[in-house]
Amino acid sequence: MNKSEGAVGPSAQFSVEAGLIVFTTDGRAQFGWRDLGTGRFHSEVDGQCIHGVIGAIEFNSDIAH
Repeated sequence: MNKSEGAVGPSAQFSVEAGLIVFTTDGRAQFGWRDLGTGRFHSEVDGQCIHGVIGAIEFNSDIAH
């Protein structure tokens, strides 16, 4: 398998947890991440803070994009 240029390997250090699927009070689900410093959830798409979070589950992929 070829590694993509710029792909992050498993030894890289991150200041966020694993990718998440975040569920909100309006019934939406979206990919996001949690800032460990503030505890807030942010959208994977645009980095904006996600409001009305009611839960999240980890999403781990074996492919970096």
